[in-house]
Amino acid sequence: MASFRRFGLPLIALSLVAGPLAAQMRPVTPQTLKSLQAREGQRFELASSYIHGLRSELGLGSEHAFAFSKGHTDELGVTHARFQQLYQGVRVWGGDVITHTDMAGRQLAPTQDLKRSIQVSVTPNLDSSEAIAVAHRDLAPKGGYARAPITELVIYADTTEVIRGGHVAHAREADQAPDATQVERQVVRYVLAYYVRLALENGADETVHRVYLVDAQTGAILTQWNDLHTSAAVGTGRSQWYGTVNLSTNSVTSGFEMRDMTRGTGGTFGNNITTNLNHATTGNGTIYTDADNAWGDGNGYGSGTTTSTTGATGQTAAVDQHRGMAVAWDFYKNVFGRNGIDGTGKASYGRMHYGSNYDNAFWDDSCFCMTYGDGAPPSGSYGEADLDTVGHELTHGVCATSANLTYSGESGGLNESNSDIFGTCVEFYALGAGGTGSVVPDATGSGAAIANYTMFENSWGHAGQALRYMYKPSLDGSSPDAWSSSTGGLDVHYSSGPMNRCFYFMARGATTSGDTSTTLLPSGMSGIGNDHAARIWYRALTVYLTASSNYAAARTASISSAKDLYGAGSAEEIAVWNAFHGINVGAAWTGGSTAPVLTGQPQSVTVQVGTTATFTVTATGSSLTYQWRKNGTSISGATAASYTTPATTSTDNGATFSVVVTNISGSVTSNNATLTVTTTPPPAGTFNEVESNGTTAAANVVGTTFNKIVGTIGASGDLDFFAVTLANGETLTVNMTGPALDYDLALLNSAGTSLKSSTGSTATETVTYQNTGAAATFYIKVLGYSGANSTTPYNLALVRSSSTVTAPVLTGQPQSATVVTGATATFTVTATGSSLGYQWRKNGTSISGATSVSYTTPATTSTDNGATFSVVVSNTAGSVTSSNATLTVTSTPPATTYNEVESNGSTAAANAVADNVTKIVATIGTSTDQDFFKVNVAAGRTITVNMTGPAQDYDLYLLNSAGTTLKSSEGSTATETVTYVNSGTTTATYYIKVSGYNGATSTTSYNLALTR
Repeated sequence: MASFRRFGLPLIALSLVAGPLAAQMRPVTPQTLKSLQAREGQRFELASSYIHGLRSELGLGSEHAFAFSKGHTDELGVTHARFQQLYQGVRVWGGDVITHTDMAGRQLAPTQDLKRSIQVSVTPNLDSSEAIAVAHRDLAPKGGYARAPITELVIYADTTEVIRGGHVAHAREADQAPDATQVERQVVRYVLAYYVRLALENGADETVHRVYLVDAQTGAILTQWNDLHTSAAVGTGRSQWYGTVNLSTNSVTSGFEMRDMTRGTGGTFGNNITTNLNHATTGNGTIYTDADNAWGDGNGYGSGTTTSTTGATGQTAAVDQHRGMAVAWDFYKNVFGRNGIDGTGKASYGRMHYGSNYDNAFWDDSCFCMTYGDGAPPSGSYGEADLDTVGHELTHGVCATSANLTYSGESGGLNESNSDIFGTCVEFYALGAGGTGSVVPDATGSGAAIANYTMFENSWGHAGQALRYMYKPSLDGSSPDAWSSSTGGLDVHYSSGPMNRCFYFMARGATTSGDTSTTLLPSGMSGIGNDHAARIWYRALTVYLTASSNYAAARTASISSAKDLYGAGSAEEIAVWNAFHGINVGAAWTGGSTAPVLTGQPQSVTVQVGTTATFTVTATGSSLTYQWRKNGTSISGATAASYTTPATTSTDNGATFSVVVTNISGSVTSNNATLTVTTTPPPAGTFNEVESNGTTAAANVVGTTFNKIVGTIGASGDLDFFAVTLANGETLTVNMTGPALDYDLALLNSAGTSLKSSTGSTATETVTYQNTGAAATFYIKVLGYSGANSTTPYNLALVRSSSTVTAPVLTGQPQSATVVTGATATFTVTATGSSLGYQWRKNGTSISGATSVSYTTPATTSTDNGATFSVVVSNTAGSVTSSNATLTVTSTPPATTYNEVESNGSTAAANAVADNVTKIVATIGTSTDQDFFKVNVAAGRTITVNMTGPAQDYDLYLLNSAGTTLKSSEGSTATETVTYVNSGTTTATYYIKVSGYNGATSTTSYNLALTR
C-alpha cells in the first residue's frame, strides 16, 4: 500500500510533529497584525488551556504543568507561546514546549522538547545556601561577587547520547562517523538539583559568570559551564574603523550626552545609552557627555595608553558602541519587525573601558547590558566595539529573550553561532545598505572596512587575522568545520563553528575547491543570499528552537522555517538541506523527504497474567525506524512498527509503552499506552458477526450488554455493519485490532452519514463519539481498504461511558465596556454545560461569525456609542440568553492614577484602591518592603494587573480576602502579569501584592496597570 492516506490527519497525530506550520504562509496586513497583537493575552491563555489539555497525548501525567514564559505574534499572523515544563511545581531543566495559534484561533502542531517518566522527590536535603557554598568552593574566587548569587530548584535530566538503531551512516567518508541526525539523547536519570549562577567581574583576571547544577540531595556538582556571553539631537562621531558616523544623542544643559532618545524605553536609564566605567569592573558607569556633540578622534584607545577615557581618544570606543547599538537595533526592527532586544523595546546600555587589559566584550542578562574592554597586548591600541562585536553581544540578549539556548554543549555552540550570524548580518546591513531598509544585502560596502564573513577582524587587533572564520571555521586552529560526536564537548566559541559554516553555505553557497568547499558537497551548492538565510534562521530561533536544542534540532527548525516562509521544495528549503549536509547534519536534498507523522497511536491493552500484549503504531514517511520504550527506557531489539511483550507478570501492571519513529528528516514520539495485567478473566459479552450484514438496513443489532464484536472481512469488497444504540450523553469508543492488513473503521448516524472514521494503514483503528442528542441508533462500519481481506477475524472492543447533556447555565454575564473611539471592545460570557454553542447579538441582531465564548468588535466609531451586546448559549438540551452589556464609545479615555501611601506592608494595612483607578504608582524602597493594595471586582468580572518597572526582579501576586494566593507572576524582571476571574455571584475583595525577589529594591517607581 502507498505510504500516503486519503484522509486528513487527526489533531493529536499532528500535535506531536516537529514540522512546518504550513507549506507556505503569507504575511498579514499591518491592521490584522495589530489586531492579533492586541488580543495576545487571550490567545496565550487559550494556548495554555490547549497544551494542558494535551498532557496525556504528550506522554505526561497530571503532576506536570506548563508555565507561560514569553510569546509573540509573527508577520504571518501566527501567535507563538513558549511554556516551561513543571513537575510538581518545580521547573524541569530543558523541558520546553512552544504552541502555535493561527489567525482563526486554531492550535497548530506544537514544538516540544519535554522530559517524560519523571519519578523524583521534589523535597531537597540541602537548602539554597548550602548549594551556593558548594559552587563557591569549586569556583574559589579571588574577589567579591558582582551581584548576589542566583539559585533555583530544578529537575535535571542526566542524559547520554546513543546512535539510533537501523540507520545507515551517510556521514563523512573519512571515518564513517554518524551525522547529527543519527544521534539521540536518552535520559539516564532525573535529579532534583539547584541551579546556581555566580558572577565575578573583577577585570582581566576574574571576569566569569559560571552556572552550576548541584544535586539537591547529595551536594554533588552535576555539571557546570561559563555563562558569560562574550565575543545605539544627532551628533557626529569619528569611528576607529568606519570614518565619521552619525550618532543619536540628547541635548542637556551642559552640552550633549550619549543618550539615544529614539531607541529604547524603560530599563536602567530609560533609553539606550553608552557609559564610561573608567577601568572599573563594577557599577553602571557614567553616561558619556560632550560640549559640542562632536565625539571621538578616530584613534584606538587600548589598555596601554594613558589617554583619558573621557577625552577624544577615550570617546572613540564609545562612538563605535553607540553607533553599533543603534544600527543593530534598527536591523532587528526594520528587517524582522522586532521591537528591540527583548521584543518589547526595553532599553539597554553599553559600558566602555572595563577593567585593565581586558581583551573581550560580553553581554549580561542580569543588567541587560553590554560591556567592552580595551584590548590587551599584543593587540595594542584596538577597541572592542566594532560592528560585528556590538551586533554579536546585543544578539545574545535577543537569544536570551527568545529560544534562550543554554550556554553549554551543542545548544551553547548554537547560541554563540547565533550571535556570530546576526553580528555579521548587522555588519552587512550597516556597511552594505547604510543601516537602512528592510533587506540584509549581499553588498559589502566600499570603505576601508567592509562587511565579510570573519568575526572581530578589526577589534581583535592581529593584523590580517580574524578571531573566527565563518566560511572555514578550522582556520582559527580550534573550531571544527563539521559536526561530530565530540562537538558538544568543545568550548562554545569553537562548537559554534559548524553552524557558522552552515549559514555561510546557505547564504553564499559552496564551491568545489578552496576554503569555501567541503568534501560533503563535492559538487558544491547554490546559496540564497544573506536576506533569505537570515530570515530562515531568525524564524528558527524565535519560533522553533528551545533551550536545549542541538544541531539536529537546528536543522529540523530551519527546514520548517524555510517551508513556512518560502514553501516546500523551494530553493530556500533545498539550500537548508544541503547546507546542513555540508556540516554533517542530515542528508543532502534528494527531492524532499518529510519527517514522520503518526497516523495511529499505540492503544492501551488489558491482558491476563501470563499472556503477551501487542502495541502497534502507524506512521507516514520514508525509511522509518522504530524504537519502543517501556516506562521511558528503550527496549533492546524492539525496532518494528509493532512490539509484543514477553509473557506478562503482575509487576508489568501499569507499565507504559511508547515508540520513537525516526527518519533522516526528524523524529516523533507517540503517546503512552498503558498495560493492565489482571488475574480476572474478562467478563462475558462477545457478539459474533452474522453474515450477511453489508448495509445499514441489514446491520447486525448489537445490544448494550456486549463489549466485544468478532467479525471477518472474508472477501474483496466485503462490508460489515453493526447497529448500536447510544443514550443521550453516552460516549462510545470502538477499538479495532485484527490481521496485518489495511482495514478501516467508521461510525455512521441513522442516515448513513459518517460521523467519525479511522483510516490508518493497519487494522488497528479507533473511533470515539458522544451522542449529544436524544437516544438514537448508530452504525459501526468495517471495510478492507483497496480490497484487503483475510480469513483471520478482527476484534472490536466497545467501551461505553455516560454523562448526561445538561442545559447551559450562565455563570458570568457580559460586562459593559467603555473604550476610546477607534479601539476595539471585547465581551465575554462564562457558562456551564457540554457541547455549548454561542451566538452574539448587537442590538438584538445576530452578528455573523461571532460564535465563540468571547466577541471582539471591529474598531469602534461614534455610532457604536450606546450599542448593546448579548449572547445566546445553547446545546441540545436547551438555550439561555445573557443580559445586555452596553458599549460606551468616548473620545477621552478614563485614566485615574493612585499613588502608594506607606506603610502598606500587609493585607490589614493595604491601600484601598477605588474602582475607577486604572494605574498605581509605587516603590519597593527597602529589601524587606512589601506593598499591598485592596481592590474590588464585581461578579463575573476579570481583573488583569500588568506591572512594569525598574530593571529589578520584582514579583506580583493576587490574593483573596483570606490572604491565599490565587495567581502569581514570578519572572526575573519587574515586567509581570496576573489575570483572575471573579466567578462568584457577588462583588469580591482581592489584594494585589508586590515584593522584591531576594531583597531587590530601587528608588525608581514601578507601575501597575489595572483592567477590570
